[in-house]
Amino acid sequence: MADIRRKILLAVDGSDQALEAVRYISAIVPPDRTEIVLFSVGTGFPEVYWDMNLNPLYRTKKDSIKGWLADNQLVMGEFKEKAFKILSNAGFSETAVTVKTHCQRTNVLKDIVQESYQNYQAVVMGRSGISRLKDLVMGSMAFKLIEKIKHIPTIVVGGKPVSKKILIALDESIEAMRATTCIGDLARARGLEVSICHVLSPPAMSPISGSRSKKPGEDYAWREYNENRFRPYMDEAIGRLAKAGMNPESISADFLFCRGNAIQKIVTTALEGNYGTVVVGRREAISFMEGMIRGRFSDKLISSTYNVAVWVAG
Repeated sequence: MADIRRKILLAVDGSDQALEAVRYISAIVPPDRTEIVLFSVGTGFPEVYWDMNLNPLYRTKKDSIKGWLADNQLVMGEFKEKAFKILSNAGFSETAVTVKTHCQRTNVLKDIVQESYQNYQAVVMGRSGISRLKDLVMGSMAFKLIEKIKHIPTIVVGGKPVSKKILIALDESIEAMRATTCIGDLARARGLEVSICHVLSPPAMSPISGSRSKKPGEDYAWREYNENRFRPYMDEAIGRLAKAGMNPESISADFLFCRGNAIQKIVTTALEGNYGTVVVGRREAISFMEGMIRGRFSDKLISSTYNVAVWVAG
């Protein structure tokens, strides 16, 4: 039986970063088993445009507005041509790529979220939009999408990821294991290397006891115990990837020892290891104080990495 095509929603706005998102996903997913939908939200001609006929003070502005809308449509037209070429060169057939232009109903964010419920397996977008100033002042659309879209994986592409190395940050949560399954289900292109890592962070020492009171070999014993305890999770993750069709020889697993910030350890590992993709499970259960001080794991990864695509699933 032939594999069912996985449908991926690519939210695009005509920006260079959106084009990099197209280029990234074309190199990660198998073209013969994936359907790509290029989804853009257009302004169209709002009702206020037609109402300008009633007011002579604004009637002279109609041509300027019409010109702006025409320029915007031209930009999107050129963008879609470039996107089609990228996908075609990657092996996607014409029937596997669909362009869907949606006239804005509420706002761009809500329209993308509503579209994501139309039988998609993932939503992809660039980290920054066509207006970098707006992203800086109001916050990137990507961060907001991660908060709103929880039923399918959200993939945020930053910079120009070219490496086919994938880093999966695994913990004991069911969300992290689901993220692993997601990679196995969607990302099966040739040449992918998958590394599964788990950060071991020993309990913080109190200021009174300090590190001087530790016995020789205590770190080693603690680490050995926790590696043995977590290893079944590693084995299950490797098994899920292999079952999905990934080459077992391209899958590795390792433990990272860290006394400081575990999130920063993942970021450092991703950058030093030249990973093009980092996969994390969605973590909703964080305290208000943790959210204020550290922020969400996915947000930290996205803002601290470059030339990396971050998958948030679970």
